[in-house]
Amino acid sequence: MRHDRRALVKGLAALAVASPAGSTLAVAQTALKTAVADFPDSRAFQTGDLLWPKKKGAFVPNTRAAVPNEERRAWEASRQRALAAPAQAGVSPEVAEKLKAMRFEDFEQLYHREAQSPGDATTRGALGDTVSVGHVGLIEVGAHGVAYVVEATPQGPGGAAGVIRTRYADWLDAYANIQVWHGRVRNLDARQRARVLHVAAGQLGKPYDFFNFDLNDDRGFYCSKLVWMSLWRTAKLAIDDNPDPRRGLRFPPWFSPKHLISLKRVEVLHKPGEY
Repeated sequence: MRHDRRALVKGLAALAVASPAGSTLAVAQTALKTAVADFPDSRAFQTGDLLWPKKKGAFVPNTRAAVPNEERRAWEASRQRALAAPAQAGVSPEVAEKLKAMRFEDFEQLYHREAQSPGDATTRGALGDTVSVGHVGLIEVGAHGVAYVVEATPQGPGGAAGVIRTRYADWLDAYANIQVWHGRVRNLDARQRARVLHVAAGQLGKPYDFFNFDLNDDRGFYCSKLVWMSLWRTAKLAIDDNPDPRRGLRFPPWFSPKHLISLKRVEVLHKPGEY
């Protein structure tokens, strides 16, 4: 993103030369508004809020430049563990059979489509709209207003994996060419949202696991499972209105970040585009 900022400064300098003096300021202000609009204003953050990053205009499965291959490997390793002991992973025999035949590309498509409205059978072309696994993290506002992100990830800044805590500024620097959505769970007060974050932070150091399908099992997490469980354990709130955490009994068994951002219980406060 430092490259993006440098490019913006260079562009403004060129506009200053090419534009009449009276219009330079207006053009510069428009360009700056466009750049800032990709990211939420961190001064609006409250502990327990949610962030969704997404790479602009890409058809890769995630947003960190180094993550896609890591995510594929983590997905395959987790799939093999789940299939080796499906009952322990909470996977029904029917779901296990489908997982045996599933490729990572199939997983991407299912994870993406879960956000669509019931009965919407449309799919996105490989060269059309972005096919993105998506990601979500929770915000912690620490001392002196410094923001942090608590997330479950296969590879975070510095190569850390699992449930990790990262300063927001460093979290942004670990991404390339992205936009970030900011949201808040409705009908929870600040104290309740702080408890949600406290539960999520209590999982720090635990492993990343695509194939732990019990949303209330705290032995391993993927990103949106961490959010679901933290809300459930704090307020007995099933954010998707499905209080049964055993998602391995049906197919697809994942609760996706795309599904999360589309829910009526979530208020989207910053929306740079369609997620």
